[in-house]
Amino acid sequence: MLGYVRAYKPDMKMRDYELYRGIYCSLCRALGRNYSPLAQLFLSYDFALACVLRLAASDSGYGFSTKRCPYNPAKKCLICGSRDIFDFCAHAVIITVYYKLLDNLHDKGFLSKLTAAIVFPAVALMHKKAARLAPEAEKAVADAMKLQTETEAKPSPSIDEAAHPSADALGKIFSLGFEDCRKEAMYSVGYMTGRFVYILDAADDLDGDIKKGAFNPFANCDISSPEKRKAFADRIRGMLNLTQSGILEAFDSLEAKRFYDIAENILLDGITDCSEKVLEKYGEGREKKKEFFVE
Repeated sequence: MLGYVRAYKPDMKMRDYELYRGIYCSLCRALGRNYSPLAQLFLSYDFALACVLRLAASDSGYGFSTKRCPYNPAKKCLICGSRDIFDFCAHAVIITVYYKLLDNLHDKGFLSKLTAAIVFPAVALMHKKAARLAPEAEKAVADAMKLQTETEAKPSPSIDEAAHPSADALGKIFSLGFEDCRKEAMYSVGYMTGRFVYILDAADDLDGDIKKGAFNPFANCDISSPEKRKAFADRIRGMLNLTQSGILEAFDSLEAKRFYDIAENILLDGITDCSEKVLEKYGEGREKKKEFFVE
């Protein structure tokens, strides 16, 4: 995922925000503990959602303790006591970063290639450990990357075909370790979230991909005038709304045991806010929430 899946802070209760930040910090510590401080550079709010959902769907509860941030000792943060969930998500982060860097090495952009080439040797070493500790996640992402390459080689794949590989991989990562109805619900939430992110990322990168001649499922769309750009934004918004409905329906079927408000905030308000910020470049966005002042 690429930074589009995060909480919408203005609508969060303070308690929920502190817990959410604690989950984010716990994932950061897991990356450092399992790999190195370099791995913590790949921390993102996207996989914090995976942690939230896996915690929410688990049978047992988890305690939090207060610890100081190693990078800012003056700052205290909550840390979750469950290491297994955060360790698994840390492995998944490294696996996805590794394959993303492989993809960037074949990118047409010089800066993208250069950055990937500098970081790749260190990440490749981390990946060996991650693939050994989370082989099912490794297989899911590796298979997805192979299918993605095959799909992009087609003359004009549909958005459904193009979005499927990464969405399927995320669905499998979310659902690993669960059984029966919860496994199905976790897969659906992950799949639809992956589809949402893919569509939004493709829309976000469209101008740059057209200039570079890179693959983009929307490359044939006409965005040559303000009116056509706005029409394109409306089309993407419709796709995203439909996908988001699928996310929320799957999340409701999960019957979260805890952190319901946090997950709902991310999957409803958070990704909506991120998507509107992306679509603003194509025309007017939705009417924003009214601001108000209290004297």
